[in-house]
Amino acid sequence: MSPRTAIITGAGGALASHLIRACQGAAWNLALAAYDDSEAQRLRHEHADCVIVQGDLADPERAAAALGQAVSELGTVDCLFNIAGGFDMADALDTRPEDLEAQLSINFRSAFNASRAVLPAMLDRGRGFILGVGAAAAIEGGAGMGAYASSKAALVAWLKSLRQEVAPKGVDVAIVYPMSAINTPGNRKAMPDADPADWIDADELATTMLYLATRSRSGRIDEVRVYPRP
Repeated sequence: MSPRTAIITGAGGALASHLIRACQGAAWNLALAAYDDSEAQRLRHEHADCVIVQGDLADPERAAAALGQAVSELGTVDCLFNIAGGFDMADALDTRPEDLEAQLSINFRSAFNASRAVLPAMLDRGRGFILGVGAAAAIEGGAGMGAYASSKAALVAWLKSLRQEVAPKGVDVAIVYPMSAINTPGNRKAMPDADPADWIDADELATTMLYLATRSRSGRIDEVRVYPRP
């Protein structure tokens, strides 16, 4: 049976909006985690049928409080989609320590804290699903994006380690790797000279995430790379 409840972090972002639509199309009950109060208010207006929680997930205590509220209001959580993330570019010599810390916070610590917040309930039930978003740079590196690549690589290494711990206990952990830019308004604005036709469609990526979350124990998929058509 497919999961029917999920928490989506980074719910105010462009990618999350596509995932929310895909999950609602499959009749899931959702809790959406917003970063700040203004984002939470917007999500309450746009998604009145969802549980809305708010907190900086890079902070362990705030993450535990926000996701604890989500678990309480949903009753049970079958799935955690760690969508919160961010991107930054700078040459190695121009990357400041605080730039690295910022990337680690948004791409790694947010997922680390959110996953730890929902794991006890999943392990108690003996089932659950956690997804993280990797990146091509986490596999291959990337010139001018060392801090971003490092934060995504840290996330990938931790999720793989987590999978080895919890998969035998019924909790699946999957990683999706967008292997190109995702076609979102933010990326189109940031890269006005690029052709979005060469990018990954956000609806397709969201559909892939939902597909990973609904595999049975006898046919799970741990990792998938998503490419645009060449």
